[in-house]
Amino acid sequence: MWIQTETLMKQLGNPGRYQVVIFFLLAFNYNSITFNHLVMAFYGSTPSHFCINPALQPPQSPSEQSSNQQSWVADNRYSVANRTITSVKYDQCGSVYYLKGGANVSVDCTTDVTSEWVYMKNSRESTIVTEWDLVCDSSFLAKVATTVYFCGVMVGGLVFGILADKLGRKPVMLITLYVPILIGIGISFANSYHLFLILRFFQGAFMQGLQTSTFVLAMELFLPQYRGVAGAVLELCWGINVVTLAGVAYLFQSWRYIQLAITLPSLLTLPYFWLIPESPRWLLTRHRFKEAEKWISKMTKYNKLEYPSQMMEDIKLHLDKSEATSARQYTFLDLVATPRIRTRSFVLFYLWFAVAVGYYGLSFSVTSLPGNKYFNFATGGSVELVAYILVVIIIQCFGRRRSLAAFFMVGALSCITAGILSFFSEQGSMMSQFSTGFAVFGKFGMGGVFSLTFLYTSELYPTVIRNIGMGSCAFWARFGGVVAPLVLMLGDVTHKSISVVVFGSITLIAGFMTLLLPETLGQKLPDTIGDTESLRNYRHDQEEDVALKQALAPQGDEVINMTDKLRTDVSVHDTTKH
Repeated sequence: MWIQTETLMKQLGNPGRYQVVIFFLLAFNYNSITFNHLVMAFYGSTPSHFCINPALQPPQSPSEQSSNQQSWVADNRYSVANRTITSVKYDQCGSVYYLKGGANVSVDCTTDVTSEWVYMKNSRESTIVTEWDLVCDSSFLAKVATTVYFCGVMVGGLVFGILADKLGRKPVMLITLYVPILIGIGISFANSYHLFLILRFFQGAFMQGLQTSTFVLAMELFLPQYRGVAGAVLELCWGINVVTLAGVAYLFQSWRYIQLAITLPSLLTLPYFWLIPESPRWLLTRHRFKEAEKWISKMTKYNKLEYPSQMMEDIKLHLDKSEATSARQYTFLDLVATPRIRTRSFVLFYLWFAVAVGYYGLSFSVTSLPGNKYFNFATGGSVELVAYILVVIIIQCFGRRRSLAAFFMVGALSCITAGILSFFSEQGSMMSQFSTGFAVFGKFGMGGVFSLTFLYTSELYPTVIRNIGMGSCAFWARFGGVVAPLVLMLGDVTHKSISVVVFGSITLIAGFMTLLLPETLGQKLPDTIGDTESLRNYRHDQEEDVALKQALAPQGDEVINMTDKLRTDVSVHDTTKH
Protein backbone atom coordinates (compact mmCIF):
# COMPACT_ATOMS: atom_id res chain seq x y z
CA MET A 1 0.00 0.00 0.00
CA TRP A 2 2.82 2.41 0.93
CA ILE A 3 4.52 1.89 -2.43
CA GLN A 4 1.30 2.44 -4.36
CA THR A 5 0.42 5.59 -2.44
CA GLU A 6 3.88 7.08 -3.01
CA THR A 7 3.65 6.26 -6.71
CA LEU A 8 0.23 7.92 -6.84
CA MET A 9 1.54 11.08 -5.11
CA LYS A 10 4.37 11.26 -7.62
CA GLN A 11 1.84 11.18 -10.47
CA LEU A 12 0.00 14.13 -8.89
CA GLY A 13 3.07 16.37 -9.12
CA ASN A 14 6.54 16.08 -7.71
CA PRO A 15 5.53 18.45 -6.19
CA GLY A 16 2.95 20.21 -8.34
CA ARG A 17 1.81 23.83 -8.29
CA TYR A 18 -1.38 22.84 -6.48
CA GLN A 19 0.52 21.29 -3.58
CA VAL A 20 2.82 24.31 -3.29
CA VAL A 21 -0.09 26.78 -3.21
CA ILE A 22 -1.96 24.74 -0.60
CA PHE A 23 1.23 24.47 1.46
CA PHE A 24 1.67 28.25 1.69
CA LEU A 25 -2.00 28.68 2.55
CA LEU A 26 -1.48 26.22 5.40
CA ALA A 27 1.68 28.06 6.46
CA PHE A 28 -0.51 31.12 7.16
CA ASN A 29 -2.03 29.13 10.04
CA TYR A 30 1.30 29.41 11.83
CA ASN A 31 0.64 33.12 12.39
CA SER A 32 -1.98 32.55 15.07
CA ILE A 33 -0.07 29.55 16.48
CA THR A 34 3.15 31.50 17.01
CA PHE A 35 1.39 34.61 18.28
CA ASN A 36 -0.71 32.77 20.86
CA HIS A 37 2.18 30.59 22.05
CA LEU A 38 4.45 33.58 22.74
CA VAL A 39 2.17 36.57 23.37
CA MET A 40 2.33 36.15 27.15
CA ALA A 41 5.82 37.63 26.90
CA PHE A 42 3.97 40.94 26.50
CA TYR A 43 0.70 40.22 28.32
CA GLY A 44 2.57 39.18 31.46
CA SER A 45 5.24 41.88 31.29
CA THR A 46 5.65 43.70 34.63
CA PRO A 47 6.71 47.37 34.41
CA SER A 48 8.44 49.21 37.26
CA HIS A 49 5.88 50.05 39.93
CA PHE A 50 5.58 51.74 43.32
CA CYS A 51 3.08 51.62 46.16
CA ILE A 52 1.51 54.98 47.06
CA ASN A 53 -1.31 56.40 49.12
CA PRO A 54 -3.18 59.07 47.10
CA ALA A 55 -4.04 61.04 50.25
CA LEU A 56 -0.37 61.40 51.15
CA GLN A 57 1.10 61.53 47.68
CA PRO A 58 2.95 64.70 46.50
CA PRO A 59 2.12 66.31 43.14
CA GLN A 60 5.10 64.62 41.51
CA SER A 61 5.26 61.02 40.42
CA PRO A 62 7.58 58.72 42.41
CA SER A 63 10.32 59.03 39.80
CA GLU A 64 10.12 62.83 39.82
CA GLN A 65 9.92 63.04 43.59
CA SER A 66 13.11 61.04 44.04
CA SER A 67 15.09 63.78 42.31
CA ASN A 68 13.03 66.76 43.51
CA GLN A 69 12.60 66.50 47.27
CA GLN A 70 10.19 68.98 48.86
CA SER A 71 7.58 69.21 51.62
CA TRP A 72 3.81 69.04 51.21
CA VAL A 73 0.70 68.73 53.38
CA ALA A 74 -1.27 65.52 53.49
CA ASP A 75 -4.85 65.39 52.26
CA ASN A 76 -7.25 66.28 55.09
CA ARG A 77 -9.07 62.99 54.63
CA TYR A 78 -6.12 61.14 56.13
CA SER A 79 -5.34 60.70 59.80
CA VAL A 80 -2.23 62.88 59.59
CA ALA A 81 -4.15 65.81 58.13
CA ASN A 82 -2.28 69.09 58.15
CA ARG A 83 0.97 67.32 59.00
CA THR A 84 3.88 68.22 56.74
CA ILE A 85 5.44 65.33 54.82
CA THR A 86 9.11 65.83 54.04
CA SER A 87 10.01 62.81 51.88
CA VAL A 88 8.98 59.33 50.78
CA LYS A 89 10.85 56.06 50.53
CA TYR A 90 9.11 54.23 47.71
CA ASP A 91 8.99 50.46 47.38
CA GLN A 92 7.11 48.09 45.09
CA CYS A 93 4.74 46.67 47.71
CA GLY A 94 4.84 49.30 50.44
CA SER A 95 6.23 52.81 51.00
CA VAL A 96 7.16 55.01 53.96
CA TYR A 97 6.08 58.67 54.22
CA TYR A 98 8.35 60.70 56.55
CA LEU A 99 6.65 63.48 58.56
CA LYS A 100 8.14 66.67 59.88
CA GLY A 101 9.37 66.07 63.39
CA GLY A 102 10.75 62.60 62.78
CA ALA A 103 7.57 60.49 62.66
CA ASN A 104 6.62 58.38 59.62
CA VAL A 105 3.64 56.61 58.11
CA SER A 106 3.95 53.21 56.38
CA VAL A 107 1.54 52.08 53.69
CA ASP A 108 1.19 48.56 52.31
CA CYS A 109 -0.62 48.07 49.01
CA THR A 110 -1.24 44.37 49.69
CA THR A 111 -3.32 45.08 52.83
CA ASP A 112 -4.30 48.77 52.76
CA VAL A 113 -7.35 49.34 50.54
CA THR A 114 -6.69 53.10 50.47
CA SER A 115 -3.29 52.56 48.83
CA GLU A 116 -2.61 51.70 45.19
CA TRP A 117 0.13 50.88 42.76
CA VAL A 118 1.57 53.33 40.26
CA TYR A 119 3.14 51.80 37.14
CA MET A 120 5.97 53.47 35.26
CA LYS A 121 4.60 53.15 31.72
CA ASN A 122 3.16 55.26 28.95
CA SER A 123 -0.56 55.94 28.79
CA ARG A 124 -1.18 53.49 25.91
CA GLU A 125 0.56 50.50 27.43
CA SER A 126 -1.35 47.96 29.50
CA THR A 127 -0.84 44.33 30.47
CA ILE A 128 -2.81 41.88 32.56
CA VAL A 129 -0.34 42.74 35.33
CA THR A 130 -1.21 46.45 35.36
CA GLU A 131 -4.93 45.86 34.84
CA TRP A 132 -5.43 43.33 37.64
CA ASP A 133 -2.45 44.34 39.84
CA LEU A 134 -0.64 41.01 39.52
CA VAL A 135 2.32 42.19 41.58
CA CYS A 136 3.80 41.53 45.03
CA ASP A 137 1.83 38.69 46.63
CA SER A 138 -0.02 38.13 43.32
CA SER A 139 3.00 38.31 41.02
CA PHE A 140 2.98 34.54 40.48
CA LEU A 141 -0.43 34.75 38.79
CA ALA A 142 1.05 36.15 35.58
CA LYS A 143 3.29 33.06 35.30
CA VAL A 144 0.37 30.79 36.23
CA ALA A 145 -1.51 32.12 33.19
CA THR A 146 1.31 30.88 30.95
CA THR A 147 1.44 27.51 32.70
CA VAL A 148 -2.33 27.10 32.32
CA TYR A 149 -2.07 27.89 28.60
CA PHE A 150 0.51 25.16 28.05
CA CYS A 151 -1.58 22.73 30.08
CA GLY A 152 -4.22 23.42 27.45
CA VAL A 153 -1.60 22.73 24.79
CA MET A 154 -0.91 19.33 26.36
CA VAL A 155 -4.61 18.46 26.40
CA GLY A 156 -5.10 19.70 22.84
CA GLY A 157 -2.22 17.59 21.55
CA LEU A 158 -3.83 14.47 22.97
CA VAL A 159 -7.46 15.17 22.06
CA PHE A 160 -7.10 16.67 18.59
CA GLY A 161 -4.36 14.25 17.59
CA ILE A 162 -6.81 11.38 18.06
CA LEU A 163 -9.65 13.28 16.37
CA ALA A 164 -7.47 14.09 13.35
CA ASP A 165 -6.89 10.37 12.80
CA LYS A 166 -10.59 9.53 13.20
CA LEU A 167 -12.40 12.50 11.60
CA GLY A 168 -9.79 13.63 9.13
CA ARG A 169 -7.14 16.35 8.99
CA LYS A 170 -9.28 19.03 7.33
CA PRO A 171 -12.31 19.12 9.69
CA VAL A 172 -10.05 19.24 12.75
CA MET A 173 -7.94 21.97 11.15
CA LEU A 174 -11.04 24.06 10.33
CA ILE A 175 -12.52 23.64 13.81
CA THR A 176 -9.25 24.58 15.52
CA LEU A 177 -8.79 27.47 13.12
CA TYR A 178 -12.23 29.09 13.42
CA VAL A 179 -13.22 28.44 17.06
CA PRO A 180 -10.10 30.30 18.35
CA ILE A 181 -11.36 33.40 16.57
CA LEU A 182 -14.35 33.47 18.94
CA ILE A 183 -12.18 32.57 21.93
CA GLY A 184 -9.64 35.24 21.01
CA ILE A 185 -12.31 37.93 20.81
CA GLY A 186 -13.64 36.73 24.16
CA ILE A 187 -10.15 37.03 25.68
CA SER A 188 -9.85 40.64 24.53
CA PHE A 189 -13.08 41.48 26.42
CA ALA A 190 -12.35 39.36 29.52
CA ASN A 191 -13.31 41.38 32.60
CA SER A 192 -11.55 39.22 35.18
CA TYR A 193 -8.32 37.31 35.59
CA HIS A 194 -10.14 34.00 36.11
CA LEU A 195 -12.13 34.36 32.88
CA PHE A 196 -8.89 35.24 31.08
CA LEU A 197 -7.31 32.09 32.52
CA ILE A 198 -10.15 29.80 31.41
CA LEU A 199 -10.25 31.20 27.89
CA ARG A 200 -6.47 30.97 27.51
CA PHE A 201 -6.58 27.30 28.53
CA PHE A 202 -9.03 26.49 25.74
CA GLN A 203 -7.08 28.69 23.34
CA GLY A 204 -3.97 26.62 24.06
CA ALA A 205 -5.84 23.39 23.41
CA PHE A 206 -7.19 24.59 20.07
CA MET A 207 -3.84 26.08 19.02
CA GLN A 208 -2.11 22.74 19.53
CA GLY A 209 -4.87 21.04 17.56
CA LEU A 210 -4.37 23.56 14.78
CA GLN A 211 -0.62 23.04 14.75
CA THR A 212 -0.93 19.25 14.69
CA SER A 213 -3.54 19.07 11.94
CA THR A 214 -1.88 21.79 9.85
CA PHE A 215 1.53 20.16 9.98
CA VAL A 216 0.29 16.65 9.22
CA LEU A 217 -1.87 17.90 6.35
CA ALA A 218 1.07 19.84 4.91
CA MET A 219 3.49 16.91 5.21
CA GLU A 220 1.06 14.47 3.58
CA LEU A 221 0.97 16.64 0.46
CA PHE A 222 4.61 15.85 -0.30
CA LEU A 223 6.82 12.87 -1.02
CA PRO A 224 9.35 11.98 1.71
CA GLN A 225 12.29 13.69 -0.01
CA TYR A 226 10.52 17.06 0.08
CA ARG A 227 9.13 16.92 3.61
CA GLY A 228 12.39 18.10 5.16
CA VAL A 229 12.30 21.24 3.02
CA ALA A 230 8.61 21.78 3.82
CA GLY A 231 9.33 21.44 7.54
CA ALA A 232 12.22 23.92 7.26
CA VAL A 233 9.94 26.45 5.57
CA LEU A 234 7.43 26.13 8.42
CA GLU A 235 10.27 26.78 10.88
CA LEU A 236 11.16 29.92 8.93
CA CYS A 237 7.53 31.02 9.14
CA TRP A 238 7.71 30.56 12.91
CA GLY A 239 10.82 32.77 13.11
CA ILE A 240 9.28 35.47 10.92
CA ASN A 241 6.16 35.47 13.09
CA VAL A 242 8.25 35.94 16.24
CA VAL A 243 9.66 39.16 14.81
CA THR A 244 6.22 40.20 13.58
CA LEU A 245 4.73 39.72 17.05
CA ALA A 246 7.20 42.25 18.46
CA GLY A 247 6.04 44.78 15.86
CA VAL A 248 2.36 44.13 16.58
CA ALA A 249 2.91 44.50 20.34
CA TYR A 250 4.83 47.76 19.85
CA LEU A 251 2.17 49.14 17.52
CA PHE A 252 -0.82 48.49 19.83
CA GLN A 253 0.82 48.15 23.31
CA SER A 254 -2.51 47.54 25.07
CA TRP A 255 -2.93 43.80 25.62
CA ARG A 256 -6.61 43.90 24.61
CA TYR A 257 -5.82 45.52 21.25
CA ILE A 258 -2.90 43.13 20.73
CA GLN A 259 -5.28 40.22 21.30
CA LEU A 260 -7.64 41.50 18.62
CA ALA A 261 -4.72 42.14 16.26
CA ILE A 262 -3.52 38.52 16.50
CA THR A 263 -7.04 37.09 16.30
CA LEU A 264 -8.92 38.92 13.55
CA PRO A 265 -6.51 38.11 10.66
CA SER A 266 -7.71 34.50 10.91
CA LEU A 267 -10.96 35.70 9.35
CA LEU A 268 -9.02 35.78 6.07
CA THR A 269 -8.94 31.98 6.20
CA LEU A 270 -12.71 31.53 5.86
CA PRO A 271 -12.29 30.48 2.17
CA TYR A 272 -10.17 27.55 3.42
CA PHE A 273 -13.44 25.67 3.86
CA TRP A 274 -13.56 25.36 0.07
CA LEU A 275 -9.88 25.73 -0.87
CA ILE A 276 -8.02 23.32 1.42
CA PRO A 277 -8.31 19.63 0.44
CA GLU A 278 -8.55 16.70 2.77
CA SER A 279 -5.41 14.58 2.77
CA PRO A 280 -5.73 12.10 -0.13
CA ARG A 281 -3.62 9.65 1.87
CA TRP A 282 -6.07 9.72 4.77
CA LEU A 283 -9.10 9.42 2.47
CA LEU A 284 -7.64 6.37 0.76
CA THR A 285 -6.78 4.62 4.03
CA ARG A 286 -10.38 5.22 5.15
CA HIS A 287 -11.77 3.80 1.86
CA ARG A 288 -13.45 7.13 1.05
CA PHE A 289 -12.72 6.77 -2.64
CA LYS A 290 -15.24 9.27 -4.04
CA GLU A 291 -13.88 12.12 -1.95
CA ALA A 292 -10.32 11.08 -2.76
CA GLU A 293 -11.14 11.03 -6.48
CA LYS A 294 -12.66 14.51 -6.21
CA TRP A 295 -9.53 16.08 -4.73
CA ILE A 296 -7.11 14.07 -6.86
CA SER A 297 -8.99 15.14 -9.98
CA LYS A 298 -8.72 18.76 -8.85
CA MET A 299 -4.98 18.39 -8.22
CA THR A 300 -4.24 16.87 -11.60
CA LYS A 301 -6.36 19.47 -13.39
CA TYR A 302 -4.60 22.38 -11.67
CA ASN A 303 -1.17 20.79 -12.26
CA LYS A 304 -2.10 20.07 -15.91
CA LEU A 305 -1.55 16.33 -15.52
CA GLU A 306 -3.57 13.28 -16.54
CA TYR A 307 -5.85 11.68 -13.99
CA PRO A 308 -4.13 8.42 -12.79
CA SER A 309 -7.08 6.11 -13.46
CA GLN A 310 -5.12 2.85 -13.48
CA MET A 311 -3.27 3.63 -10.27
CA MET A 312 -6.53 4.53 -8.51
CA GLU A 313 -8.05 1.21 -9.57
CA ASP A 314 -5.00 -0.70 -8.31
CA ILE A 315 -5.23 1.07 -4.93
CA LYS A 316 -8.95 0.29 -4.67
CA LEU A 317 -8.34 -3.40 -5.38
CA HIS A 318 -5.55 -3.51 -2.83
CA LEU A 319 -7.60 -1.83 -0.11
CA ASP A 320 -10.63 -4.02 -0.77
CA LYS A 321 -8.63 -7.15 -0.03
CA SER A 322 -8.47 -8.20 3.59
CA GLU A 323 -5.06 -8.48 5.21
CA ALA A 324 -3.78 -12.04 5.29
CA THR A 325 -1.81 -11.42 8.43
CA SER A 326 -2.07 -8.76 11.09
CA ALA A 327 0.96 -6.62 11.80
CA ARG A 328 2.31 -6.40 15.30
CA GLN A 329 1.01 -3.45 17.31
CA TYR A 330 3.80 -1.46 18.92
CA THR A 331 3.30 0.54 22.12
CA PHE A 332 5.14 2.99 24.36
CA LEU A 333 6.70 0.04 26.18
CA ASP A 334 8.76 -0.70 23.08
CA LEU A 335 10.60 2.58 23.67
CA VAL A 336 12.11 1.15 26.85
CA ALA A 337 12.11 -2.59 26.13
CA THR A 338 15.60 -2.95 24.63
CA PRO A 339 18.91 -1.48 25.88
CA ARG A 340 19.96 0.76 23.00
CA ILE A 341 16.50 2.19 22.27
CA ARG A 342 15.87 2.62 26.00
CA THR A 343 19.02 4.72 26.34
CA ARG A 344 18.07 6.83 23.34
CA SER A 345 14.54 7.31 24.63
CA PHE A 346 15.60 8.57 28.05
CA VAL A 347 18.19 10.90 26.52
CA LEU A 348 15.71 12.23 23.96
CA PHE A 349 12.98 12.74 26.56
CA TYR A 350 15.33 14.99 28.51
CA LEU A 351 16.54 16.77 25.37
CA TRP A 352 13.00 17.67 24.31
CA PHE A 353 12.16 18.81 27.84
CA ALA A 354 15.31 20.97 27.94
CA VAL A 355 14.60 22.42 24.49
CA ALA A 356 11.12 23.59 25.47
CA VAL A 357 12.19 24.92 28.88
CA GLY A 358 15.08 26.87 27.38
CA TYR A 359 13.21 28.19 24.36
CA TYR A 360 10.00 29.30 26.04
CA GLY A 361 11.80 30.42 29.17
CA LEU A 362 14.03 32.78 27.19
CA SER A 363 11.13 33.94 25.03
CA PHE A 364 9.07 34.91 28.08
CA SER A 365 11.96 36.42 30.06
CA VAL A 366 13.61 38.45 27.29
CA THR A 367 11.00 41.22 27.68
CA SER A 368 11.97 41.70 31.34
CA LEU A 369 15.68 42.08 30.62
CA PRO A 370 17.36 45.51 30.59
CA GLY A 371 16.56 47.50 27.47
CA ASN A 372 13.50 48.01 25.28
CA LYS A 373 11.35 44.88 25.55
CA TYR A 374 10.02 45.17 22.00
CA PHE A 375 13.51 45.52 20.56
CA ASN A 376 14.85 42.66 22.68
CA PHE A 377 12.04 40.35 21.57
CA ALA A 378 12.42 41.27 17.88
CA THR A 379 16.19 40.83 18.05
CA GLY A 380 15.78 37.42 19.68
CA GLY A 381 13.38 36.42 16.91
CA SER A 382 15.83 37.64 14.26
CA VAL A 383 18.78 35.60 15.55
CA GLU A 384 16.42 32.64 15.91
CA LEU A 385 15.50 33.03 12.24
CA VAL A 386 19.18 33.03 11.30
CA ALA A 387 19.63 29.81 13.27
CA TYR A 388 16.84 28.09 11.32
CA ILE A 389 18.62 28.95 8.07
CA LEU A 390 22.09 27.94 9.26
CA VAL A 391 20.92 24.58 10.58
CA VAL A 392 20.22 23.38 7.04
CA ILE A 393 23.83 24.12 6.07
CA ILE A 394 25.65 23.15 9.27
CA ILE A 395 24.18 19.67 9.64
CA GLN A 396 25.42 18.71 6.18
CA CYS A 397 28.98 19.64 7.11
CA PHE A 398 29.25 18.56 10.75
CA GLY A 399 26.47 16.01 11.18
CA ARG A 400 23.53 15.91 13.57
CA ARG A 401 25.10 15.03 16.91
CA ARG A 402 27.93 17.56 16.98
CA SER A 403 25.73 20.31 15.54
CA LEU A 404 23.01 19.70 18.13
CA ALA A 405 25.54 19.60 20.97
CA ALA A 406 27.11 22.84 19.71
CA PHE A 407 23.76 24.65 19.55
CA PHE A 408 22.94 23.40 23.05
CA MET A 409 26.28 24.69 24.34
CA VAL A 410 25.86 28.07 22.66
CA GLY A 411 22.40 28.50 24.14
CA ALA A 412 23.44 27.24 27.59
CA LEU A 413 26.63 29.26 27.97
CA SER A 414 24.92 32.39 26.67
CA CYS A 415 22.16 32.02 29.28
CA ILE A 416 24.56 31.34 32.16
CA THR A 417 26.77 34.28 31.17
CA ALA A 418 23.73 36.56 30.86
CA GLY A 419 22.53 35.52 34.32
CA ILE A 420 25.90 36.06 35.98
CA LEU A 421 26.36 39.50 34.39
CA SER A 422 22.82 40.49 35.32
CA PHE A 423 23.38 39.48 38.94
CA PHE A 424 26.39 41.79 39.33
CA SER A 425 25.15 44.70 37.21
CA GLU A 426 22.84 47.63 37.75
CA GLN A 427 19.94 48.68 35.54
CA GLY A 428 21.16 50.75 32.59
CA SER A 429 24.85 49.93 33.06
CA MET A 430 27.09 48.70 30.29
CA MET A 431 27.30 45.28 31.93
CA SER A 432 23.50 44.98 32.00
CA GLN A 433 23.44 45.66 28.27
CA PHE A 434 25.98 42.87 27.74
CA SER A 435 23.73 40.64 29.84
CA THR A 436 20.80 41.36 27.55
CA GLY A 437 22.97 40.70 24.50
CA PHE A 438 24.01 37.27 25.75
CA ALA A 439 20.41 36.37 26.61
CA VAL A 440 19.25 37.34 23.13
CA PHE A 441 22.11 35.34 21.61
CA GLY A 442 20.89 32.42 23.69
CA LYS A 443 17.77 32.49 21.50
CA PHE A 444 20.07 31.74 18.54
CA GLY A 445 21.28 28.56 20.20
CA MET A 446 17.81 27.47 21.31
CA GLY A 447 16.36 28.20 17.87
CA GLY A 448 18.97 25.93 16.28
CA VAL A 449 18.30 23.24 18.86
CA PHE A 450 14.54 23.35 18.30
CA SER A 451 14.92 23.04 14.56
CA LEU A 452 17.49 20.22 14.65
CA THR A 453 15.96 18.10 17.41
CA PHE A 454 12.95 17.09 15.31
CA LEU A 455 15.01 15.77 12.41
CA TYR A 456 17.57 14.03 14.63
CA THR A 457 14.91 12.27 16.71
CA SER A 458 13.11 10.93 13.63
CA GLU A 459 16.41 9.40 12.44
CA LEU A 460 17.24 7.77 15.78
CA TYR A 461 14.03 5.76 16.12
CA PRO A 462 13.35 2.79 13.82
CA THR A 463 10.40 3.00 11.45
CA VAL A 464 8.17 0.65 13.44
CA ILE A 465 8.16 2.92 16.54
CA ARG A 466 9.05 6.29 15.00
CA ASN A 467 5.58 7.79 15.43
CA ILE A 468 5.33 6.53 19.00
CA GLY A 469 8.78 7.87 19.80
CA MET A 470 8.11 11.29 18.34
CA GLY A 471 4.78 11.52 20.12
CA SER A 472 6.35 10.61 23.45
CA CYS A 473 9.10 13.18 22.97
CA ALA A 474 6.47 15.76 22.08
CA PHE A 475 4.80 15.18 25.45
CA TRP A 476 8.03 16.09 27.24
CA ALA A 477 8.33 19.22 25.10
CA ARG A 478 4.85 20.29 26.19
CA PHE A 479 5.77 19.52 29.79
CA GLY A 480 8.79 21.80 29.35
CA GLY A 481 6.44 24.56 28.23
CA VAL A 482 4.52 24.11 31.49
CA VAL A 483 7.68 24.16 33.63
CA ALA A 484 9.32 27.22 32.02
CA PRO A 485 6.95 29.78 33.68
CA LEU A 486 7.51 28.06 37.03
CA VAL A 487 11.25 28.61 36.67
CA LEU A 488 10.52 32.27 35.96
CA MET A 489 8.60 32.39 39.27
CA LEU A 490 11.79 31.26 40.98
CA GLY A 491 13.46 34.35 39.55
CA ASP A 492 10.67 36.54 40.92
CA VAL A 493 11.20 35.38 44.51
CA THR A 494 15.00 35.41 44.32
CA HIS A 495 16.66 37.34 41.49
CA LYS A 496 15.65 37.45 37.83
CA SER A 497 19.11 36.29 36.82
CA ILE A 498 18.58 33.00 38.69
CA SER A 499 15.90 31.80 36.25
CA VAL A 500 18.14 32.55 33.25
CA VAL A 501 21.00 30.60 34.88
CA VAL A 502 18.64 27.67 35.52
CA PHE A 503 17.61 27.66 31.85
CA GLY A 504 21.27 27.61 30.90
CA SER A 505 22.11 24.81 33.34
CA ILE A 506 19.27 22.59 32.10
CA THR A 507 20.33 23.03 28.47
CA LEU A 508 24.04 22.59 29.34
CA ILE A 509 23.29 19.14 30.73
CA ALA A 510 21.35 18.39 27.55
CA GLY A 511 24.38 19.38 25.47
CA PHE A 512 26.56 16.79 27.19
CA MET A 513 23.82 14.14 27.03
CA THR A 514 23.63 14.62 23.26
CA LEU A 515 27.10 13.06 23.02
CA LEU A 516 25.60 9.76 24.21
CA LEU A 517 23.70 9.47 20.92
CA PRO A 518 25.07 8.12 17.61
CA GLU A 519 25.65 10.14 14.45
CA THR A 520 23.02 9.61 11.72
CA LEU A 521 24.34 11.76 8.86
CA GLY A 522 24.56 9.72 5.67
CA GLN A 523 23.35 6.57 7.43
CA LYS A 524 20.38 4.48 6.39
CA LEU A 525 17.40 4.74 8.67
CA PRO A 526 16.69 1.66 10.84
CA ASP A 527 13.43 -0.11 10.04
CA THR A 528 13.16 -2.51 12.96
CA ILE A 529 14.14 -2.58 16.60
CA GLY A 530 16.60 -5.32 15.71
CA ASP A 531 18.31 -3.03 13.21
CA THR A 532 18.87 -0.45 15.91
CA GLU A 533 20.05 -2.90 18.54
CA SER A 534 22.59 -4.47 16.19
CA LEU A 535 23.75 -1.08 14.85
CA ARG A 536 23.60 -2.70 11.39
CA ASN A 537 22.35 0.45 9.73
CA TYR A 538 24.66 2.87 11.48
CA ARG A 539 27.77 0.85 10.70
CA HIS A 540 26.75 0.25 7.14
CA ASP A 541 29.59 -0.31 4.71
CA GLN A 542 28.87 1.32 1.36
CA GLU A 543 31.10 -1.24 -0.37
CA GLU A 544 28.62 -3.95 0.63
CA ASP A 545 25.89 -2.08 -1.24
CA VAL A 546 28.06 -1.95 -4.35
CA ALA A 547 28.78 -5.69 -4.18
CA LEU A 548 25.11 -6.46 -3.56
CA LYS A 549 23.97 -4.40 -6.53
CA GLN A 550 26.50 -6.08 -8.79
CA ALA A 551 25.34 -9.50 -7.65
CA LEU A 552 21.67 -8.70 -8.26
CA ALA A 553 22.08 -6.74 -11.49
CA PRO A 554 20.09 -5.79 -13.45
CA GLN A 555 17.04 -6.48 -11.27
CA GLY A 556 19.13 -5.82 -8.20
CA ASP A 557 19.12 -2.07 -8.76
CA GLU A 558 15.35 -1.96 -8.56
CA VAL A 559 15.35 -4.09 -5.41
CA ILE A 560 17.96 -1.96 -3.66
CA ASN A 561 16.33 1.29 -4.71
CA MET A 562 12.94 0.13 -3.47
CA THR A 563 14.46 -0.95 -0.14
CA ASP A 564 16.22 2.39 0.26
CA LYS A 565 13.02 4.21 -0.51
CA LEU A 566 11.13 2.29 2.14
CA ARG A 567 13.82 2.97 4.71
CA THR A 568 14.00 6.69 4.11
CA ASP A 569 10.35 7.45 4.76
CA VAL A 570 10.62 10.07 7.46
CA SER A 571 7.12 11.42 7.67
CA VAL A 572 7.03 12.81 11.15
CA HIS A 573 8.21 16.31 11.96
CA ASP A 574 7.50 18.86 14.77
CA THR A 575 3.81 19.15 15.71
CA THR A 576 4.23 20.82 19.17
CA LYS A 577 6.44 23.90 19.07
CA HIS A 578 7.16 26.03 19.15
